[in-house]
Amino acid sequence: MLISLAFLMVGTAFADDQEDAKYSKSTAEIVKSLREKIFVEIKELGEHDWAGVYYEGDGLGENVSIAIAPKSGYVFEWHGCLGLYDRNYGQVESKDGQIHLSFTFENQQKGFQGISPKLVPVIWGSRRYLIPADDLVGFCNDINAGSEPRMQDHGSYLLRRGDETKKVTGFPQVPDEYRQYLLEKPIEATIVSVGAHTTRPSIVDWEFKDTPVTIDAGRKHGLRVGMELIIKKPRGGSK
Repeated sequence: MLISLAFLMVGTAFADDQEDAKYSKSTAEIVKSLREKIFVEIKELGEHDWAGVYYEGDGLGENVSIAIAPKSGYVFEWHGCLGLYDRNYGQVESKDGQIHLSFTFENQQKGFQGISPKLVPVIWGSRRYLIPADDLVGFCNDINAGSEPRMQDHGSYLLRRGDETKKVTGFPQVPDEYRQYLLEKPIEATIVSVGAHTTRPSIVDWEFKDTPVTIDAGRKHGLRVGMELIIKKPRGGSK
């Protein structure tokens, strides 16, 4: 028991040291220098499939940015209402259609922290996006719902700075297996039965309420697992 406790104390101290180092003045200087190096490489590369400075967020608690280039690596930061929430940097490796990030500090994807360790570059006309490898369906849902292509900074997915002003047509170049999630026209369905609801906790005081329903449409109508449906009638419903 004493040995286990000793390991726990050492592990906690190591985690605290990592957090302190992440927000330290010396790390800020390293990040500043690395970011400048990335900017120079981006400029030298010119138009590139994924090098650039990207942003996603709501302008409030979520303001996520990443500056990234093939040789120089990347700098990731998350700013919110109370200042800097998270920071990381490291090298990048492009393989199998994905960008793999290495991390200087522990990368915890929870709350207002963390970034996907694998990003998929998505080209849409002259726009460039970086989509988490495990959330391409969510990106397609945003397109179907009309949230993308966005015409402002704020959005749910990393978009290269300045690209929000660029108009696009058609669909983005997502991996082949996700093209079926992009709809030419909306799928209409009707709820035919409603099941018993359950609740689950959130990161704040209130709870989520989940209610299963059955609709009169399925795969043959174009629906796929993970697609989001929006209630149209009665008005005021949600996803």
